[in-house]
Parts: sequence; C-alpha cells; structure tokens
Amino acid sequence: MKKLVLLCMALLLCACAKQPTTPGTPGSEGGEVSGRLWQAYAKAGAGAKAPYRLQLSLRFGEEGNTRRVTALLWGNGGRELRLDVMAGVGTVVAKILEDGEHFLVYAPLENKAYFHQGATSPLLRVGVPVPFGLARLTALLTGHYAGAFGEAYSEASMLADGMARYALEGKPGGLLTLDAQGLPVAWRESKGDGWRMEIVYDEATPPLPRRLSLTHAKGQRAILLVKEREMPDAPFTGDQMRLTLPEGAPLLPLSQYRAPKS
Repeated sequence: MKKLVLLCMALLLCACAKQPTTPGTPGSEGGEVSGRLWQAYAKAGAGAKAPYRLQLSLRFGEEGNTRRVTALLWGNGGRELRLDVMAGVGTVVAKILEDGEHFLVYAPLENKAYFHQGATSPLLRVGVPVPFGLARLTALLTGHYAGAFGEAYSEASMLADGMARYALEGKPGGLLTLDAQGLPVAWRESKGDGWRMEIVYDEATPPLPRRLSLTHAKGQRAILLVKEREMPDAPFTGDQMRLTLPEGAPLLPLSQYRAPKS
C-alpha cells in the first residue's frame, strides 16, 4: 500500500512539472512573440476608412511573355465590390462585380457577360494575377489582413529578424510570414508547387501594401502595383456599384471567358 501511495505521488509531481515548450507555442518566449505579432495582424484595418478607390497596374505571364493591364477597384467597405480592367490606352476589357459568392464579368469588346458562383473567384482568368477572390485581394490592399489570409493558425515558428511564420487554418490556408510589426510580408500555398507572394509596403501611416509579387512553380509570374489610393468623401451610389448588362448580351459560364491580349 505504501509503495502504491508513493507511486501516485510521483505521477502527480511529474504531471505538475513544467512541460518543455518549443518556439511558437504559448508559454515559450517564441510563442509570446508570435502571439503578439498575430494580435497586431488580426487588429490591422480596424477603423480603416471607406469608401475607397484604388488604381492598379498589373503585369503577368511567363518570363519573356508578359502582358500588362491597368485596373480600377472601388467599394464602400462591404462585400459588394467593383473592378474595371483596362488594356491599351484606357480601353475597358472587363467590368467585374463581386457580391459575396456571386461573380459577374462583362466584356464590352465582345458584348458578352460571364458568371461564376462559388466560394472562390478565379480572378486569374480575367487578368487579375492573384490566386484568390476579389474580396480577399481588396482586404489585403486596404490593410484588413485577417480578411485576406484568415483569422486562425495551427502552429507558429520564429524566424530571423523578429519575424514569425504561421501555418494557417481554413481558406486560403498556406504559410504566412509576419514581420516584426505584425505585417504580412510573404505567403505561399500549402502545396510546394503552388503560388508564392511577397508583399512590399509604402510609407503611409499606417503602412499599406504597395506591391504584390507572385510566382508559381510552373513559371507564371505576376506583379501588382497600387498606383494611387483615393478616399471619396461620400459612399458610392447604387448606380456606381451596379453592373448593368446591355440588352441582348448573352450570359455565359466564366469558364468560357478568354482575356483579350494587350
């Protein structure tokens, strides 16, 4: 009986002993730092101004074979978003409306409309070089980083220069790197042969993304530049947010869309 009591006491002492921690886990020094960076990341964009209008420049393709378009992105801070894509000298080649999971494109040069419905929006097909939807892209460009990459991670590890890397949960998933201020500076898809993104910031207060550089293992490259940011005094009207299709324009699946060459 005495031996049994001693054995129970020994087990209790072992259970109460401080467990070893690894970098990036709560309770360790690395875990406390990565936790603070994540909190800064999660709070970014709180109280950000809306409405907004962004002028963008996009170049994408493969090395030695790229094309360039410009774009105008605007919204009132809600889920309804508008984007016009232009090639050449201001020629609009695509008018885009995204409202939640509804994605509509009108191509003026061919007078055809294309639709997509689902949890993701294939912006790559319409000349916007990002591997996720318009809502996530807008969240990233306007500083709402949790809206772009998600609000939860499964594990974290510290890197050099006070940065931390997080394995993201949910969509879009992948690995996200935050700098010492909690700003996302790199992201890559979970699969090793997918997309990678590097994010460069301007000197605004707070700093906001100025350039997104994307590469894919299969050779695709893309650069998105924010050329100008506007903060209108009044929200965009319903007419300004609406995408009205001309009478007689056929409505086709987005899989049939072919982006015109610039």
